[in-house]
Amino acid sequence: MSRAVLTLERATYFYPGTRSAALRDVSLDLRPGRVLGVVGANESGKTTLCLAAGGLAPAVAGGRLEGSVRIDGIETADLPPHSLAQRCGVLLANPATALSGTAATVFEEVAFGPANLGLAAGEIVYRVRWALAVAGLESLASRDPTRLSGGQTQLVALASVLALRPRYLILDEPTSELDPAGTELVAAALSSVAAETGAGILIVEHKLDVLARLAHRMLALEDGAAALEGGTAKLLRDPRLEALGVRVGASSGRSPAASRAGGGRTSEPASRVLSTEAVAPAIELADVEFDYPGGVRALDGVSLRIEPGEAVAVVGANGSGKTTLVRHLNGLLRPSSGRVLMDGRDVRRVHVAELARRVGLAFQDPDRQLFAGRVRAEVAFGPRNLGLRGAELEKRVTEALDLVGLGAEADAHPYDLGRSRRKLLALASVLALRTPVLALDEPTTGQDARGVDRVQGLVARATADGRTVIAVSHDMAFVRRCFPRAIVMGEGRIVADGSPDRVLAPCR
Repeated sequence: MSRAVLTLERATYFYPGTRSAALRDVSLDLRPGRVLGVVGANESGKTTLCLAAGGLAPAVAGGRLEGSVRIDGIETADLPPHSLAQRCGVLLANPATALSGTAATVFEEVAFGPANLGLAAGEIVYRVRWALAVAGLESLASRDPTRLSGGQTQLVALASVLALRPRYLILDEPTSELDPAGTELVAAALSSVAAETGAGILIVEHKLDVLARLAHRMLALEDGAAALEGGTAKLLRDPRLEALGVRVGASSGRSPAASRAGGGRTSEPASRVLSTEAVAPAIELADVEFDYPGGVRALDGVSLRIEPGEAVAVVGANGSGKTTLVRHLNGLLRPSSGRVLMDGRDVRRVHVAELARRVGLAFQDPDRQLFAGRVRAEVAFGPRNLGLRGAELEKRVTEALDLVGLGAEADAHPYDLGRSRRKLLALASVLALRTPVLALDEPTTGQDARGVDRVQGLVARATADGRTVIAVSHDMAFVRRCFPRAIVMGEGRIVADGSPDRVLAPCR
């Protein structure tokens, strides 16, 4: 048998300080040129499998590994870091963690890994240009990597791993932050990389159409153990997938049938928990322009009005200005020119504390929002700053955690939760404020089927309560189920505004 293979034999892994295994008796072979897709509900062990297969657990994550993980016949524990990096590239779900934080341009960021391998300058340049082309990033080569959208950051992180030209790629949700076009680009690129370079690829994905196109075989995990395994086409037809929390038919963003539009708005009843006495304000942007440092124009003459109680989705390509737009609503960003009005008042003349009572924003990256040492304290922070104390504060916290399904985790440390549950925690911290406006930046990213259903229910409850909900999303099924109105952004401008059935046709 060829030694060119990444092998796990009965791999069992315990995180530091835990008695229960996060990965249990998992065995698999990943050969060069082959693609293995991994699916499962959140917290089923997918990220842990990536850490173990890539040699990061326990070398970096700590804890204890039992069984065997070998790359080309060598135990990963016996490989020095530089040798391991050349053999196996790992991209985790949070792309920001893959960036060096030292590079001034995207080109330099992608060059960081090859340069640290001591390669010749000509080889480094060749690899960087190849990786940028594969990821569709040539036009961003001179951009500051800290000034990119979430999707653009994910593509830069992927290019940085590809530039190492490893024999094996371990990718944890590499398309989670990407628009439909970006997802198609990555799927095509990875298929080409596997075929042309012979790299073996292990890819964790919620978007099953990506795996249908890319993966030769699939593995479904449950509670850290292998539950189902087989050829991709056969496994995608297996009715047991739904019971594992995997939504068969989950897509890269292609719109579902028009008959399903708006269905989520009545999927769950209104709830007193989300009610508020404050009247949802009208929101108006009047010819708003915004330039980031360095001269990158993110908003270019944006004008729109959102009526009290509307549910509006903001969609568009990565880097089109969606996040920049919603960050103007709560004062995080102030326009370079033009006006943002809340009930007719220019937000530049409204104190940030007052805006915090009116607009609650859940970030795309929860790790930029969370800071407390306990889940309960995280959710309590905002309401406490608004003056709540005692029983009413505790009630707010408990209700918000129950709404997102984290009631049992109230005393946990936020970073003991997986990334998908940290997103739900960030959402709970906003729900506890009971603001009349909810602004949600990619709320379904990284969520399994149950998590998406939960977010849809929360949007339905909020809109039924008369609150204004504005959501940035690449999830077209979510948009069609929950939002009667969609605003399409393109290059910092609004290029379409109307019902999802009408304006999302180009996104199919």
